[in-house]
Parts: sequence; structure tokens; C-alpha cells
Amino acid sequence: MPAALPDPTRLSIGPVIEQATALSARVVNELPTHEGLQRASQRMVEAARTAERVATSMRRPWSPHRLPVVFLAVALVAVLTFLYWQFFRVSTLTLALPDRDAQAMRDHLAADARLNVQVVEVPGSREAAALLANGEVDLGFIQGGVPIPPRLLRLESPSRELVLYFVRDGLTAPAQVKKVLTSVQGEGSHSVAQAFFGAWGHEVQFVHAWKEVTSNEAFVVPPDVDAVFVVKDPGDEKSLLGAERLTKGGFHLESPSLGARAGRFDYLQPVTVPRAHLHLDPPVPADAVNTYSVSTWLVAREGLTPRLLTQAKGLIEAHPGTIAERSFHLSSGEASELFQGVDAFFSVLVNIGLAFLALLGIDVLAYRKHFHELNTLVSLLGLLQSNKDVLGAPPLERAENLKYLSLCSDLLSLISAVSGYYTQENSSLLFNNLSEVIHQRCASLKINIQLKLLHAVVRD
Repeated sequence: MPAALPDPTRLSIGPVIEQATALSARVVNELPTHEGLQRASQRMVEAARTAERVATSMRRPWSPHRLPVVFLAVALVAVLTFLYWQFFRVSTLTLALPDRDAQAMRDHLAADARLNVQVVEVPGSREAAALLANGEVDLGFIQGGVPIPPRLLRLESPSRELVLYFVRDGLTAPAQVKKVLTSVQGEGSHSVAQAFFGAWGHEVQFVHAWKEVTSNEAFVVPPDVDAVFVVKDPGDEKSLLGAERLTKGGFHLESPSLGARAGRFDYLQPVTVPRAHLHLDPPVPADAVNTYSVSTWLVAREGLTPRLLTQAKGLIEAHPGTIAERSFHLSSGEASELFQGVDAFFSVLVNIGLAFLALLGIDVLAYRKHFHELNTLVSLLGLLQSNKDVLGAPPLERAENLKYLSLCSDLLSLISAVSGYYTQENSSLLFNNLSEVIHQRCASLKINIQLKLLHAVVRD
């Protein structure tokens, strides 16, 4: 195959160096007495060779002139990564739930479309709290009464459960309660029951058989059980069934009043259970009863990112969309937040642009010395040719001046070529006018020299 031809639109520094060297030799040979022009021609050769060395160093991967482009590329990748991470990436969160609630959560989960929730079934809230403390899951629903490490962030669920305190008929004083039936040992109901009886100052024995009450029709509450204490969702069918069976088994709903001691527990909120709220016939309770609702917390592990915390919030706030929510209406506060976000985003872009321009400026500073050398060389040639007139000069001097001016014009052409070579090899130099100034000065000075040569030709 024939060798590839060089690109005719690109300037090669090799021929410029050869011409500068040849021109310097001509000055020495043809004008041996003009030391100023000899020094100028030699500096022209050095400037051309310097341009070659600079161009060679620019081809290295770590060359400083690549910094602006590398920075811009990294900044754009960072911005695009941030936008993808914040708005498009589908995240997976592990959610610890008691096994009895896991299926209900799967059926009703309406999380953000960018959020994928993986349910991890646990026996109860205490196990969920342990997994969160160890960082083994991202989120967990924990019922009030179960200790939560204070370093963990939490959000209260809008769905609260009720304290249901059933006392056997015939018992009139709290001190008569010796044995209490409750739910799973160490879980929410048991923990809250321990807190209540501890606040009352009563020591009781617990029987963990609530599941039998709600699921085993043949189960009969032992006669030595004086009370039943559970924390349940009153709308759950199992809770309603348990309340009905306990009422038929000789229990009635009693108020578990703590008085001023209720302020010790941040998860309690006084509520009133209206008559027949749990069962219509017979009515359970027979009369309105004061009790407490218990908070359920959505707890996040330590180190969860703000974005995921915001998306996790949708786990307890999810609900069917409404027309009002779909309508577009910005309050003054929301509009202010929107404009602040837009302003922050564009500020980031502006700062990236300023940093890019600053790096370009640093790159230009690295070449400023070379352009100043070329500019100084133009000034020197301007001084050297200023007194080389051809009109009125003796024939010998006139011939020498014509040769002198012709060599100066050739040197100016080479200076302009070296300046253009710098700009060709590093396009960021187009953002300043150093190269343009040199081209203009060389062109103006060459016109002045050509006019002198033209005068000599016209006279002849």
C-alpha cells in the first residue's frame, strides 16, 4: 500500500526549522557584518525548535493542556451520575417486618417507583430492632415499647395500635391481677405490658397465648388468668375475634389508666374506645373506655443516605392518588424551594464553567513566555529594519538593504508560522489573543517592508 500523504491543512514544524536554519546561514554568509540580524535569525531557529519540544511534550497523557478537557469530562460525568443516582436509579431497601404483618405489607405496599422493597420476615419488633442496630437491614417497623437505639432515625407511622386490657369479671382492684395473658414473649405487647405493670408497681406472671385466643377455637383461657393485655390493631379481624371470645369467656374491657405516669412513655397517646367499637352484639365495650394508642415507628439503620430516607418515607405515607394531588398548584413556599433548587443547579453548572475557563487560563499562562519571545523577536526585527531605507542610498548600500529587508520579511513569515503552530497544537490558545497579536504585528511589519521594496522597484 502507498504511504499515507501528510495532511496539507496541518502545519509541520520540521520544514519551519529547516527554513529557519537555512535563513540563519544566509544571514551569516550574505550579511556577515550585521550581528543584530544574525542574533535575531539564531533566536528564530531556537524558537522553532522550542515549538517542536513543546508540541512533543503535549502528546503525553499527563500534559497540562489536557487538564481543562479532563476536568470538564469528569465534572459532566459527576453531574450525570448525580442526576441518575437521585432521579432514575432504582434502589433496593431491605425492610424487617414481623411474619404476621409481612404479607399484608406486600399486598398494600405502594412505594416510590424508583424504590424496590425486599421484605425480611422476623418474629417480632425486638428482632427487627436487633437487625437494625447491627446494620443487617435498612428499615424496620418497630412497635412502641421495644427499645430502639437512640442513634437510629425514626418516623412515626400514622396507623397506631390500641392497648386492649381485658380483666376477668369480678375483679375490682388492679392488685388482684396476678397472671396476665399476652402476646409473644419479648415483643411489642409483652414489652408494653411490662411497662404498664411496672408503672403500677405490680408484679405479675405472663402467659404468652394470645395467638391461641385468636386462632384456636377450642382454646379456653385458663381460669387462673386474671387479665389479658395486648397491643393490637382494632380493625384487624383477629383482634375483633379475640375481643369477642374474651367477652364470651368472662372478660370485660377495662381502662389501663396510668395517670400522670403516662408522660414517661413517648409512644403513648390517650384515646377513647367508644361503646360497641370492637363488637356490636353484645357490645364490646359496653361503655366508652379510656385507653392508649401505641406508636409504630419506621426505623432506619445508621448511614442510610438522605435520598433513601426520603424514599423510605413513602412506605408509611403511600395512599391512592387524588385529583388534588395531580393538580399543579405551587404555594409561595414550594415555589421558593423550586427556584432555590433551580438556582443551585445552575450555580453548579456556572462554577464548572468558571473552573474550566480558569484551567484554560492556567494553560495559556504556560505558553505566555513563548509568545512573548516571539513578540519580542517581532519588535527586534522592527527596530533592525527601521533604518534600512533604499531611496537615496548609494548603490552598494541600496543592494545590501534590499537583501536585509528581504531576509527580515522571511523571518517575520517564520515567526507567524511558529505562532500558528502553537495554536494548531493547542486549540485552547484560541481563547486568548496572543497569537492574533503576533500575526497582526508580523503582517503590518511585512507590509511596511514590502512598501520599501516596492519603492525600490518603482524607481528602477
